[in-house]
Amino acid sequence: MNLVVNGCSYMESYAVGQGHVDLAQQLALDCPVSLAIGGSANSRILRTTLKHSYTAPPTLYVLGMTFLSRLEIPICEQLNDFEGRWVNPQNQEFKSRWQYDWTQADSDQFVETKLKSEVYSVLDRIEDLMYRMLATIADLQSRGHRVLMFQQADNLYLDFLSDPRLSLFDQPEIVGKFGWRATVWQAEQGVQPKDYGPGAPYVPPDMTHAAIGHHQKLNEYLTNYIQERKLLA
Repeated sequence: MNLVVNGCSYMESYAVGQGHVDLAQQLALDCPVSLAIGGSANSRILRTTLKHSYTAPPTLYVLGMTFLSRLEIPICEQLNDFEGRWVNPQNQEFKSRWQYDWTQADSDQFVETKLKSEVYSVLDRIEDLMYRMLATIADLQSRGHRVLMFQQADNLYLDFLSDPRLSLFDQPEIVGKFGWRATVWQAEQGVQPKDYGPGAPYVPPDMTHAAIGHHQKLNEYLTNYIQERKLLA
């Protein structure tokens, strides 16, 4: 069985530091690959995972899910057939790839409207994500794949996870009913944080990336979780 990881910049940094390679060795898996791209929305993480899975041999997909508020739209000139035209204007610039008639003013207006629409819709959007995750799990497993999903750093979910509408997060493939946050947990274990350099915007400690190459604690946790719940069986 192969290993593929996917996510946003947290998982991208993890893969740059060869975290996915080390995880594959610990789990006796082959061909570790990363599909992660910084700034990714959850929709991209799920879509590209599924897209990859339809041409892949049996694979364990490890998905580090991202911030609920991220949203993508297809406004780019196509980079390749796999990624298509999708971009998250709030967190991914990609200006050099914008379609010819898209401007910064369009992106600003999109983000402003999006944020306004999200003020009272947190529970509904979490529920929508939950069903998308459940559908992805079922689809992958139906074709011989395995999957593990966990939240990276978003704290927007925490006040809502006890709502009965979200009870289906209680799946072995979803760590901690989606309440466990990998970035927070790593900080609590004393994992070295990333140094963003002088002049960088402030990043709260519970959202700070782990330093590249400092993935050992996370891999130990993921390996134990996967083995204890027999997710590769």
